[in-house]
Amino acid sequence: MFFNLVCTEGEFPMSKATHHAYLSRPGSVSRRARVVLAVLSAALLVSACGGGDVYATSTVPVNFNIGVTVGDRFINATPVNPGGSLDVAIRAGQSLRLDAGEPVVWTFFVGGSAIRGGAQVYYAGADITAFTINATTMGLNTYTAYPLRSAIPVTFVATSTYDSYQVATVNVLITN
Repeated sequence: MFFNLVCTEGEFPMSKATHHAYLSRPGSVSRRARVVLAVLSAALLVSACGGGDVYATSTVPVNFNIGVTVGDRFINATPVNPGGSLDVAIRAGQSLRLDAGEPVVWTFFVGGSAIRGGAQVYYAGADITAFTINATTMGLNTYTAYPLRSAIPVTFVATSTYDSYQVATVNVLITN
């Protein structure tokens, strides 16, 4: 059985000697070079479309850090930056305000349970009320009628709405 293969210019199969003779013809390499150059140019143009510094060209704020105020007093000289945490102790009956400087999603933990946004919780003898003031700020009020048997740990986690990898934590210990 015989097959008749008809190859047009530039198609294979051809012997190695025929291939070298084909490449040595004037115009055949330059045509390939033009195709390769066009493909590489297109790839470079497409890759130049994206990337860059997001913060230099957009309106995304870059000041995500948490300032902590107990009562009316700002307590941390260095705000909590993303990836960081701060430990704060307050007495039962005091209030606390956390300001992230940009819109964040607050997650509030009491007794190991996560509560999003705001909530009123009665835990270990204390009324603990967390409330959202605005998109950047969270508040905490505490009250107890009797001395606490032990300190109550409460945690606030702020996750940036612009970049979910930007997370900061404030650990609050409520004492007598």
